[in-house]
Amino acid sequence: MIVIDEIVGFMVANFLAPHSVMLLGVAFLLFRIFDIVKVYPINKLQKLPGGAGIVLDDVMAGLYVFGILRLVLSWGLL
Repeated sequence: MIVIDEIVGFMVANFLAPHSVMLLGVAFLLFRIFDIVKVYPINKLQKLPGGAGIVLDDVMAGLYVFGILRLVLSWGLL
């Protein structure tokens, strides 16, 4: 089974993140939650034809996590 879409989404989530096991764990949990729940517009992207929808929904989940991590890091919470 090919999981490159999951890998790409997780890499987007951790882009420019400092090296930390705690941060990596939080990013993983948040990414899985967004990937499973499929909040707007992830649910719309998943319906795109072909492989684009399969990959773009995970990229969007990664972008959500990226934004959350940036906020958490800027507030000094992690």
